Amino acid sequence: MNDECEDCVESGKSSLSSASYCNSMDANETSFRSFCPSKPHKGNDIRWDAIQSVKGKDGGLGLGHFRLLKKLGFGDIGSVYLAELRGAGCLFAMKVMDKGLLAGRKKLMRAKTEREILGLLDHPFLPSLYSHFETEKFSCLLMEFCSGGDLHLLRQRRPGKHFSEQAARSVLNFDVTVSFCYVGLFIAYLICIHN
Repeated sequence: MNDECEDCVESGKSSLSSASYCNSMDANETSFRSFCPSKPHKGNDIRWDAIQSVKGKDGGLGLGHFRLLKKLGFGDIGSVYLAELRGAGCLFAMKVMDKGLLAGRKKLMRAKTEREILGLLDHPFLPSLYSHFETEKFSCLLMEFCSGGDLHLLRQRRPGKHFSEQAARSVLNFDVTVSFCYVGLFIAYLICIHN
C-alpha cells in the first residue's frame, strides 16, 4: 500500500453528496481520489480533494485552516461546529474535544476509539470522517456536515420519543433499515474488540 493510501485510510472517508458543501474547489485540481480504491464513497468528493490539497501544501491541518461558523451541538466528550475550509469554501462538521478535560474525566481512550472506528467506516448512511488533527489543547475530528439536523433530537421531540411507522417508512425503505442494522452491529463489534 502506498503512503497516500495509508494516509487516506488513516484519516477518513467522504460521501457522495459533496457538491453542495464545497463551492470553490476546482475539481480538475490535483486529485487524490484514485489513491484509495478500497473506499468507494471517496470517489466523487471534492471535499476530500480540498483536505488533501491543504495537507499537501501545508504538511497538515490545524484550526487556522478553518473558520468556525456556528456551534451545531455538543455531547459527552466534545462540541460540534459547522466549519468552513478557508480558501475552498467546503463545509464540514468539526468535533472539538478539549484534551485536558478528556484526561481529567478519563475519556481519552473513548475519544481515540471513536476516531479509529469512524476512520474504518465507509458507508453512505453514516457521516464520513475526512481527517483528524490535534493542537496543543484540542483533538479535532473533521466529519461530513449533514444539513438535516440532529436525528436524535428530532426523535426526542416526537410524541412517545419515537417516530411513527408511517414517518419512518416515508424516510427509510426496508433496505436502508437493514443496512443501518448491519452497520450498528459492526460498530458494536468494533467497540467490543477495542474494550
